Amino acid sequence: MQLSMTRAVPRPSAGIIDDIEREDNKKGYEPDDLTAFHQIVRHLVIDGDRRAADAGRTLADMALVGQGR
Repeated sequence: MQLSMTRAVPRPSAGIIDDIEREDNKKGYEPDDLTAFHQIVRHLVIDGDRRAADAGRTLADMALVGQGR
């Protein structure tokens, strides 16, 4: 007598990656890390420009200082 332990396994219709992507898509748009970085840099540039203007400095003045003149 011979026993067989095999059985047919149904093929999955979608893999785990598809399930994860579907759940992620339900959350909607999420900015990526680069977008967040650009937002921070943009904020810092605006803040620096405001502070320079308050101090009466111009870009030309600051460029000369940066060159050691």
